[in-house]
Amino acid sequence: MTQKKRIVVLGAGFAGMFTAKHLRRLAPRDVEIEVINEVNYFIFQPLLPEVAAGNINAADAVSPIRLLLPGVKFRLGHVRAVHFRNNQLEVTDDTNRNLTHVPYDHLVLAPGQRVDLSRFPGLEDHAFTMKTLADAYRLRNHVINCLEKADVAEDPAMKRRFLTFVVVGAGFSGVETAGEVADLLDQSLKFYPHIEAAEIRMILVEYADRILPELPEDLARYTARELTKRGIETWLKTALKSASESTVEMVDGRVVETRTIVATIGTAPGALAESLGLDMQWGRIKVDGYMRVPGHDNVWAVGDAALIPLPGNTGTEERFAAPTAQFAVREAKTLARNIVAAIKGAEPGVFEFKPMSSLASIGCHKAVAVLFGMRFSGTLAWLLWRVLYLGMLPGLATKVRVLLNWILDHFFPRNTVQIDVPTRSSARYLWFRKGDEVLKTGNLGDGFYTVLSGKFEATIGAGTPHPYHRVLGPGDHFGERVLFGGDLRTGDVVALEDSKVLFVERGDFRRFATGFKVLDDYFRNYLRTNFPEHMLPDEFRGADERKKDRA
Repeated sequence: MTQKKRIVVLGAGFAGMFTAKHLRRLAPRDVEIEVINEVNYFIFQPLLPEVAAGNINAADAVSPIRLLLPGVKFRLGHVRAVHFRNNQLEVTDDTNRNLTHVPYDHLVLAPGQRVDLSRFPGLEDHAFTMKTLADAYRLRNHVINCLEKADVAEDPAMKRRFLTFVVVGAGFSGVETAGEVADLLDQSLKFYPHIEAAEIRMILVEYADRILPELPEDLARYTARELTKRGIETWLKTALKSASESTVEMVDGRVVETRTIVATIGTAPGALAESLGLDMQWGRIKVDGYMRVPGHDNVWAVGDAALIPLPGNTGTEERFAAPTAQFAVREAKTLARNIVAAIKGAEPGVFEFKPMSSLASIGCHKAVAVLFGMRFSGTLAWLLWRVLYLGMLPGLATKVRVLLNWILDHFFPRNTVQIDVPTRSSARYLWFRKGDEVLKTGNLGDGFYTVLSGKFEATIGAGTPHPYHRVLGPGDHFGERVLFGGDLRTGDVVALEDSKVLFVERGDFRRFATGFKVLDDYFRNYLRTNFPEHMLPDEFRGADERKKDRA
């Protein structure tokens, strides 16, 4: 009997979600389609600025993937690695520990891109981004918190910092974020009697010589005028230098004291895309016109992560699909047809698309738009923006909820309730009963454990001629060896009696242990003293031992 084909889609943004949707419609019913994503919802990213401004509830801007993709298998997890030779993915579950191997016959790479602010000292640590639903939600809570603090601040300098907002990047996302946050501030001031409108300062920083480079220049000029009327400063030809907890500095020497920096710049390939060893250009995976990855007949890439050539490219001028939602939706339809054609042995089709519209909301019920070559601005453009985006929202339930949010926002004031989502502490206590399996060979190294009470049995290399075996009690610790090199557990730890440990998550342990020299020296000495050399991380081992392993 012929084994059924499996198509795995990595990522559930516009490109991944719509590819899976079209595949389910076009592919034979015996073809299994699976989507792997790190969250179980689809986020309509153009609405993130409105979530940040509070005129759309965070839960109403998302749709459950399982609801949107009937007949498609969904797996919540993180793809750790792709093995092209044996057509398998390594996937970790939501606890970031258990490792699963997922096979595929065709693989669609749609991981999108990540935000990389590392070029600017301090920006990564102190700026808000606008990439995910959590980003928008955190920004909304922070803006409300700034109003709360400013309303009771007695120090004028501190009050100015709380009421100064800096948005870096004046493309679609930056302009829309600045406009929507300005709306939130304007509509909220009635509740804060000790804040005057003149005390609020918003600055939009752009490296280029104009804002909204995606739109015609006359619409960009209109937008700049409208932003100026609303008191939003626009700094053009301005390069960011660095950021701190309370300041942002420009290359020209200007320093702004602020507690709010929003960065809408710095897109970069995700860690997985960079690890695949595929040919990349401008941070995107190179594909042919069919969206197939060269050298891999059953691997395809789509969306922001893919560099898709458009027809008509010449040696002197190259055109590629833009990393926008419009392109992603059309790419998904063509890609689904091509994968089905490949399964049936038919000829694939080249992707070609000419965008029909470009729109940007600039706040205060105004927008700018290009639709079928015609240009619009003001309230009419804002109405067109809302109608078109409402039509693009996937799922009837999402459309209805967003429409109701918009209607309510027109008649009622913004909700200024600050709802902080509590986060689990990176350092916390864990309890284990006698016989509980704490660590298992092959699991992802999740953190560092210090024994407070009870006993544990640690075994490395069980079944080998020279296994490592040790009983650990109060004051001992385990888990650090993998955290200093590699990421998969190579041993087992079992509780010998009811026990309590102090657990520190992987990232925070690494930052603290390597940044605090006393701890770094301690762990280096501890590992060398307690483990044979062949079990040490590479950076702790001698060159001869590493060569022996590679041989």
